[in-house]
Amino acid sequence: MTTKEEPKAKAANDIRIGMNTRVKNVIRYSTSILKEKNLRELKFSAVGGSIGRLLDTVEVLKAIIPGFYQQNKITSVAYQTLDSNNTVLNQRLYPKMEVILSLDEFKTKNEGTQDKLKEEERTKIEKILNERKQQREGRPRRPGFRGGRRGFRGGRRRGFRGGRRRGFRGGNRGFRGGNRGDNRRFGPRRGAPQRGGMRGNQRRGGK
Repeated sequence: MTTKEEPKAKAANDIRIGMNTRVKNVIRYSTSILKEKNLRELKFSAVGGSIGRLLDTVEVLKAIIPGFYQQNKITSVAYQTLDSNNTVLNQRLYPKMEVILSLDEFKTKNEGTQDKLKEEERTKIEKILNERKQQREGRPRRPGFRGGRRGFRGGRRRGFRGGRRRGFRGGNRGFRGGNRGDNRRFGPRRGAPQRGGMRGNQRRGGK
């Protein structure tokens, strides 16, 4: 009788970074487990486009925590698309990067092994990171985030509907008939008595 081996639980210091991973969250988690679990080593891995986030995380950790040695390893992983018969339809290769940060010097070194930062260099980088953080925290929020000023929906409030308020319906009031004197071409206004019309005739012959 054979039994299936259960997959090993991922270690707390084995951190995988994806496209939606936030660098600040990884840094917060890494610093916390180093203190709480008294660890001496952190392992990171990322594939494809998330490698940039991994590098950002590593550089920040090396700046804020002194004494980290670094070892890099680059490989590739294949993602396959299979049909219902498990036949490979498509296969793509993506780069994979693994980084180990250790407070102890590596016994075996390779081309990807980096020594710890010099204290002078580390403090300079840490100072730059702190200045950037202070600038982000002290930067006031723009009042127009949801639309800026009221004019976001069309310049000034009245301008969206046609510059001035009266202008949209024809600039001046004469849009519906030019100037008032031009109304003669369209006939008299509603309810306006006609000169020399009905009322004049009634006066002459209405006796």
